[in-house]
Amino acid sequence: MGWNQGYTIFEATVIGSYDLGKLDKNLLAVLMEPYRESDIDGGGKRGLRSQDGKDVEEIVCEIWGLPLPPRPDTDPHIGGDEWEEYWEGVYEQFKTVRDHFGWE
Repeated sequence: MGWNQGYTIFEATVIGSYDLGKLDKNLLAVLMEPYRESDIDGGGKRGLRSQDGKDVEEIVCEIWGLPLPPRPDTDPHIGGDEWEEYWEGVYEQFKTVRDHFGWE
């Protein structure tokens, strides 16, 4: 089990910066750097959403300039294969950024 509280802090910081319109790739790198090679763990994710409905992984990918799969048109609360495939694509892209910073 990794450092859940670190992810909780990271999630809130990224989403807060994004909602303020201040988050760019340079600031995102600054926010991710303190967690380099730490045991930060997504188990600390609280499910926060930005004002436009994005979660932290979607925001990180977007700001980093990585393509995301198209969002399904169905209700995300219902779920289904479309959403499962979407989130797999998001997490695969997020892994690219995470690996850049040596997150476990």
